[in-house]
Amino acid sequence: MPIHYPILVQAIIGAGGVFVGTNPAYTPTELRHALETSLAKFIITEPELLQNIKQPAVALGIPGERIFLTNHGDTNVQTTMRPWRTLLEHGQEDWSQFDDEEKSKTTNAMLLFSSGTTGLPKATQISHYNLVAQHILLHENPQHPERYPVSRIMSLPMFHAAAAPYTHLSSLRAGYPVFVMRRFELSLYLSSIERFGITSLMMVPPMVTAVIAYSSSGPDLRAQVRQTLQSVRSVIVGAAPLSKETQARMQTLLPEQSPITQVWAMSETSCIASCTYWPDFEHTGSVGRFLPGMDAKVVDESGSEVPDGMRGELCVRGPTITRGYVNNPEARARDWDQDGYFHTGDIVYQDQSTELWYLVDRKKELIKVRGFQVSPAEIEAALVSHPLVQDVAVIGVDGGEDGELPRAYVIRKDNTLSESDLKVWSAERLAKYKWLTGGVRFVDQIPRNASGKILKNLLREQARTLGSHKL
Repeated sequence: MPIHYPILVQAIIGAGGVFVGTNPAYTPTELRHALETSLAKFIITEPELLQNIKQPAVALGIPGERIFLTNHGDTNVQTTMRPWRTLLEHGQEDWSQFDDEEKSKTTNAMLLFSSGTTGLPKATQISHYNLVAQHILLHENPQHPERYPVSRIMSLPMFHAAAAPYTHLSSLRAGYPVFVMRRFELSLYLSSIERFGITSLMMVPPMVTAVIAYSSSGPDLRAQVRQTLQSVRSVIVGAAPLSKETQARMQTLLPEQSPITQVWAMSETSCIASCTYWPDFEHTGSVGRFLPGMDAKVVDESGSEVPDGMRGELCVRGPTITRGYVNNPEARARDWDQDGYFHTGDIVYQDQSTELWYLVDRKKELIKVRGFQVSPAEIEAALVSHPLVQDVAVIGVDGGEDGELPRAYVIRKDNTLSESDLKVWSAERLAKYKWLTGGVRFVDQIPRNASGKILKNLLREQARTLGSHKL
C-alpha cells in the first residue's frame, strides 16, 4: 500500500472528500476513537489490518460495502470486502475545484490527529488554504529557493502531520521524487540513500540517534556512514526536540556544505511553522525563524505577554494554522484567544540578538521542584550525552512537600551503567534542584508515538500506579 498511499490521498481530496489517516498499529479501541471523531464514511485498509478495523466499523454503523482492501500483504485473508481498485470502475469526473478564498479556508482537505501526548488525539481540521500556504511558504518562497535537485526518502508515517503535506502534495506540486519505505529500517534506510542519491532528509530524533549509534559501533562504520550520506544536501529534524549536542554529532557525518537544522511543527500548524532555510547552518539547537506571514507572541500563565527574551508559552496565528478540531468546541475555546492566536502549550524563548527561537519544553511537562520550573528536555539532553545511554525520558513524580521530583527512564547501551553513575553524571552538569531525586528506572523501551514524541502521560500513569517516593 505505501506506494499507492499518495494516490489515494490525492483521489480522496480531488473527489471532494476529506482524507483521514490512522496508525496501522492502533488497537480496535483506538481505531474506534479515530473513526468516531473524524465521522468517517469510507475505509481503505490492508487485508492484515482488517480484523482490527471491522469491530469498530460495525459498531459505528459503517457497512462492509464501504470498506475497501489494498492488494498489499496477506491476500489470502478470507473476506467479502472489495478491493480498492473497484473504485476505479465508475467512470471519470473532473476534480472538485473552487477558486474562492473563503471557501478554501473553510473546506477541509485533511483531518490530521494531534499527537495525543496529553490525552486522546484530536482531529485537527486542515483546510485547502492551510495546505496551499504550507507548500508555498516552504517550497516556493522566492527569497529562499531550493537551489539543488531535491529527492527524498519517506520513512515517516504518511498518516502523520510530520509527513502528510510534503509527501502527498508538495512532492507532486514541486516535481521532485520521493522514494517510499514501508517502515523505518536503519540498514535499508542508509542503503537507499546511497542507492538513489537522496539529497534531502526529513528525520525525527530517534532516527538521528539510530544513525549516530550505528556509526559509533565499529571502527570502520563511521567512514561507511559518511560515504553513504555523501549525496545529502540538507537534513531537517522535527516532531520532537533534538539536543544541540546530538545535532552536532550528526553534523559531523554529513558533507561539509550540508546543514542539519531543526524545525518546529504541530498538527495544528499544518506541519512546519518555523525553520532555518537552506543553505544556512544553525548550530545552537534553535528551531529557526517563523515562516513569512506567521505572527508569534509569548505569554505567561495569565495570558499576558512576557518581556522580550523571556520564557513563556508560544502563541501563533497565520495562514497555516487550523481553525479548530472536529466536534471539540471546548478545545477550540480553550486553545484560541480573542485575537486569534493559537496557544500551543510549548514553552519557548527568542534570542533577541539573532531572532532565533528556542523550544524549551511542553508547558504541561515542566516539573515544579520546590518552586522552580525544571525542563525535562534539559535533563534528558544532559543524560543522553552519557556514552552508555541509548535513550532517556524524564518526568516529574510526586515528592510530597517538595512538589515534584525529576525521574529518569533510561535505556542502557551497557548493563554496567548504574543509577549512581547517572546521578553523579547529572550532578556534575545540572543545578541541584534538577538532580534525579525521583530516581532512575532502567527500561527496555520508552513509549513514543509514530512521530517520535515520548508518551510521557503513560510514564506518569505508570509512576502513579506503582507509587512515587523520594530517593
